[in-house]
Amino acid sequence: MTGILNWNELWKVMRSGSAWRRAPEKDAGFWDKYAKRCNESVMQSKERAEIQIAKMELDPEYSVLDIGSGVGRLAIPIAKRVKTVTAIDPSKDMLAYLKENMEKKGVKNITCINKRWEDIELGEDINPHDVVIASYSLGMFDMQEALAKIDAAAKKCVYLFEFAGGWMMDEKLWKELYDERHPAWTGYIYLYNILHDMGIYANVEIRDSDYEQRYDSLDDAVNKWKEMHNIPAEKESILREYLSKMLVEDENDGMLCFKRKSKSAVIWWKRKAHEW
Repeated sequence: MTGILNWNELWKVMRSGSAWRRAPEKDAGFWDKYAKRCNESVMQSKERAEIQIAKMELDPEYSVLDIGSGVGRLAIPIAKRVKTVTAIDPSKDMLAYLKENMEKKGVKNITCINKRWEDIELGEDINPHDVVIASYSLGMFDMQEALAKIDAAAKKCVYLFEFAGGWMMDEKLWKELYDERHPAWTGYIYLYNILHDMGIYANVEIRDSDYEQRYDSLDDAVNKWKEMHNIPAEKESILREYLSKMLVEDENDGMLCFKRKSKSAVIWWKRKAHEW
């Protein structure tokens, strides 16, 4: 039941109103181009993956569905703990790296599906899984529809990981780059309230986290930020000045590190607890 505020409509406005979110290349083609760099960075985040997995109730006989799996940062370590994993991602290149990583890690129980979650048909493309997860991968335009399908796809439990504030780009820089107000990216609050409107009373836990990205040089950092964040070419000097102040050289290998503290949220609910 929708209350005074329609959180799903607010989500649509927020998602379509941001310059970064409006970027036309933020589709499977974009993520194909980003796959190599993503594989180089996120597969090193073993500690972060273990922290997330520790929040989940997993059993050796469970099946797990990973929505927006990317290169397998969570899918691969989870596959070592459960019976089967299904990895869904719209980027064919992300899944290609996932398969390479599976081979390197000796993992054989992951099935890959190259589709958007919006295009997945329950009962045709996939059957319900014991556990459904989505880690920083929920960018669907109609979030209520996406969440309803996620809930229907889970037999036991759902775990959603999302930003809760303190994203990597501060308000001042955002305004200078995009000529608009910072979207104050706290996606978890939209998800939580949409679920509440759907009659799903989820649990939420907020935690502090550290974000770190490493670059070969200032030019490398500038080019990667321009590509990833859809930054206009005419604003490059602003970005370069910002990064020159924020990047810190690692004494061990000489690489430049961008570090920022943030907050993240895990939203979870037990599917069996609901009456339908």
